[in-house]
Amino acid sequence: MGIRYREQELLTPKGSLVYAKCSSEERKDIWDDLVHLAEDNEHPWIVGGDFNVILREEEKLGGLAFTQAEAVDFAQCLNNCAIAELKFSRSIFTWWNGRVEEECIFKRLDRVLVNHEFLDLYPTSEVHHLVRQGSDHAPLHVVYNTIEQPIIKPFRFLNFWTKHKGFKEVVQQHWKSDRHGSPFIMFQDKLKNTKKAFARWSKETFGDVFQRIATLEDVIKVKELKLEAQPSPNNRAELNKVEAELRRFLAIEEEYWR
Repeated sequence: MGIRYREQELLTPKGSLVYAKCSSEERKDIWDDLVHLAEDNEHPWIVGGDFNVILREEEKLGGLAFTQAEAVDFAQCLNNCAIAELKFSRSIFTWWNGRVEEECIFKRLDRVLVNHEFLDLYPTSEVHHLVRQGSDHAPLHVVYNTIEQPIIKPFRFLNFWTKHKGFKEVVQQHWKSDRHGSPFIMFQDKLKNTKKAFARWSKETFGDVFQRIATLEDVIKVKELKLEAQPSPNNRAELNKVEAELRRFLAIEEEYWR
């Protein structure tokens, strides 16, 4: 199945549903079709479905190693179409091959993409990756939001930062000010510098805690099936390792909400 396209009224989003082939050569026809549709389109446009290809290494777990060559045609297509991914929540993986042990593979094959006109009309829309049930693919739930709420992110000092071994080093490196004069102004500069440093450091060190939890829960399901099929010490150790990682991030999540 290729692309379905639906004509609608002006300013109403046009939708294209994609089911791409497994072969990279066969997928090129669909990429060409998308580029052709984009050239003649001035409407808000949403494109979603199973693209049967990933864009980045982190969108795959298991199987053969990722190579950029397998994604280059798809990436070029998105660039030519001027479409980008909507923000998503829950696990990064949308497909599981249903196998365990060395044959287990997770991928992000399903996604939703939109053009600039769509984002102008629905600026805060997002995609929810729902739980896989009765299928190897996760359903994608798109939420259209028409009003862009002002995003005010007050700085919050998170207590779990202090438990990380790199915490004091961040303070030492950034608790300084190049300005001279009033001690109050210097103190403000110190707070400002350290606040920005903490924001960057937290993102790099902990990432998206909620997404990481959802992904670890996916991995645990597979490790449990693997242990049931072959209750060996090695399989038990693998499951224990992932469960320990999940407990660590659940503790971080608890501290966050505190």
